[in-house]
Amino acid sequence: MKKTKILLFLQFTFIIVYAQNWTLKWQDNFEITTTPNTSVWTLEEDGWGGGNSELQCYTPNNVTIETYQGLKCLVLSAKKENYTWALKNKVCPATSGRVNSQGKVYFKYGKVESRMKLPSTANGLWPAFWFMGNDRTFNINNFNNSWPYCGEIDVMECGNAGGIVSNNQATNFGGALHWGTVSPYIHYMDYTSINAAYSIQDEEFHLYTLIWNADSIKMYLDQDKYPSAKPFYAQRILNGSNIPNGGGGNFNAIYDQFHKPFYILYNLAVGGSYTGIYDINAITAIASNGSPAKMYIDYVRIYQKGDAGEEFFSATTYSDTEIPALTSATLSSITKTSVEIEVQGSDNSGSVIYKASANGKLWSTEVASVTQKSLIVTGLAAGTSYNFTVTANDASGNVSSSSIPIFTTTLSNAECEGLSTASQSATEFLTFDTGYNFTFTTSGTNVTVTYEMLDGKNVYAAYLWKNNSGFAEYPMTKSIGKKYKYTLTNQTTGAKLSTACKFVVDNGACVTQYQNYIVGNNCAASGIENVTSNKVSLYPNPVKCTLNIASDNAINQVIIRNLLGQTVKTNEVNSQRQSINLSDILSGSYLIITVLENGEKMVSTIIKE
Repeated sequence: MKKTKILLFLQFTFIIVYAQNWTLKWQDNFEITTTPNTSVWTLEEDGWGGGNSELQCYTPNNVTIETYQGLKCLVLSAKKENYTWALKNKVCPATSGRVNSQGKVYFKYGKVESRMKLPSTANGLWPAFWFMGNDRTFNINNFNNSWPYCGEIDVMECGNAGGIVSNNQATNFGGALHWGTVSPYIHYMDYTSINAAYSIQDEEFHLYTLIWNADSIKMYLDQDKYPSAKPFYAQRILNGSNIPNGGGGNFNAIYDQFHKPFYILYNLAVGGSYTGIYDINAITAIASNGSPAKMYIDYVRIYQKGDAGEEFFSATTYSDTEIPALTSATLSSITKTSVEIEVQGSDNSGSVIYKASANGKLWSTEVASVTQKSLIVTGLAAGTSYNFTVTANDASGNVSSSSIPIFTTTLSNAECEGLSTASQSATEFLTFDTGYNFTFTTSGTNVTVTYEMLDGKNVYAAYLWKNNSGFAEYPMTKSIGKKYKYTLTNQTTGAKLSTACKFVVDNGACVTQYQNYIVGNNCAASGIENVTSNKVSLYPNPVKCTLNIASDNAINQVIIRNLLGQTVKTNEVNSQRQSINLSDILSGSYLIITVLENGEKMVSTIIKE
């Protein structure tokens, strides 16, 4: 939470993540208790301002367990009200909540996930999710004895003065490391502030992740939605690592400060040096009538791998053996390359992870317990039968005692590809024996038409016919064997094409029947199975009105199709970010096809509420 310098820059790129093999060591879903578990959490009461000139007094009364959006949550509430801190007889103009797990739950190395819904911070609120060394000592009469030597890891904090000036409070947040010595007092820090591609202060819950090992510390935003996203903060912590930082220090002398156990903290500060606001009358993020602003924490989970050096301590024994229940799994909609399965179940942890498996592949989604959810299975082959097995799981690895089978066949590409023996009826042409294959593929405004002769006849050349081109015929390019291709450029999306192929063979020619195709149809060659979406991010999902799209490459076009393959909306774009108004589209599931400047197609699935 302490700050001396802020570096602002924009970062939204992606990398491939590696297999993790994490084992859940501990979690608090705030589901069992009606008040915060004091064997895990210390509910702080103080008014010293956190060393940052904060305006609030922290009180246990501002820490509660409440149900929000169907989820039991730990809630920190900030209110404008006068409160006297008895220890120092100090009067604060606001109250708020802060909890920590020092001496109760602490760990060295691992992965920590916390899912939160943040309040609007503009102007004056400062929510944070962070960690400090468990060896920290603190006495209000002598608080100069161990920070920053204990070390500090800030995974999420927002509401800073820079965001206020830039008017981007809803997207601006940061992560940081702090370390140094007490005597003489030296404070080093390494801080990254970014602007997310979407609001983190909307009505959605967002996942913040710390991955910490002997080599590095990395932090991620919404890794559940964007598992391939690059960390918004990353720093090596090996001996010999040099960190650029606000204090200009060298990590060589103090690298050990991040190789010991740390404990968890949550707080919702009011004003202070981070916000640049020191007058309660200038705090506009909290109502003056005493109504609270709230920070909701859905859960916190600690995972480890069993690697050398890992440590974990808990005052309470953690064991989740309760098996989740799978209430229902029903087939909803089918396309050529995707299937939608409606799932519902329950678990004592407060959330359920639904998994569908088939043909050695796995698809999953996580949602609040008892809530119905659409599990979208993508990357399927057209006209293919699949036998899915659906299960309900929890974060501890418990699996529902029963599974539900879903058998279905994806829609065929009858219009996009096919096999036929039909030929032109003109007497001057030869007929087909075995027949021919044909395929159509749309790429941007181009349509590639492919015909392949299956007969044993020798083929010397092939020509494309268009039924609206008079007597013109277009030489096709030989691909392989008896397969020939031709690309029709600058076609209009939604227009109808009707083509045939003339194969030149011994003793004459064979001409296929005219095949019809609508430009832009989602056909096999451009299907989801052949693309990846690790370069494109879409949010929120589900979406009510505005869909935000971000990419590390420029986007040329965004195509929105329903699950019948029909195009319902297109946007011509020339940037890395795009916001699309979907208020005119009916509720349901849609395919979002993002065409990048290099011609790549990224296909994702969204749900329109």
